[in-house]
Amino acid sequence: MNSKINLNDLIKKTEITVGVLSDTHNQLNDIVINSFHNCDVIVHAGDIGDADVLNHLNTKTDYVFSVRGNNDIEEKWPTHDLKTLAEIPDNLELSFDNEIIAVTHGHQFHKVETRHDKLRNQFPHANIIVYGHSHRIVCDQQQSPWVINPGAGGYTRTFGGASCMILKYKNKNWNIEQFQLNE
Repeated sequence: MNSKINLNDLIKKTEITVGVLSDTHNQLNDIVINSFHNCDVIVHAGDIGDADVLNHLNTKTDYVFSVRGNNDIEEKWPTHDLKTLAEIPDNLELSFDNEIIAVTHGHQFHKVETRHDKLRNQFPHANIIVYGHSHRIVCDQQQSPWVINPGAGGYTRTFGGASCMILKYKNKNWNIEQFQLNE
């Protein structure tokens, strides 16, 4: 299942701030959630773990979007959250001011050496591609579209501390802030 959302229909502004996280695995890091206090939108790139994570993100903004990760399966989610899980797409495209952010978990691209090329081939029309899965923060702006991974926003395999990103769109330009949060 794929989903496309035009943020201009929801947010009546000329600029936008997007919080990006991934791989929380049922445990949203409080430092990460506090980094999103001024975000218009929050995007979770999969391996969410349960609906409580999404509900907690909704305390920061009404606009929380997510994709399924390889661990977002019925066997691993609480039974009472399965309706929420069923509504989460595999891929997501968010558009704002004719800019596109494509979101996928990225687990289907096993080889690290070719992952960014394959993501760019899958989403050539995007401006930014967000993926998760590796638990490692990455910001590849060497070519277009940019490919970013916010790392792990929980407590599992954080490789030095939970991490996240903030994307800011202003004056027709994107700026990416990376946060590696020491615990």
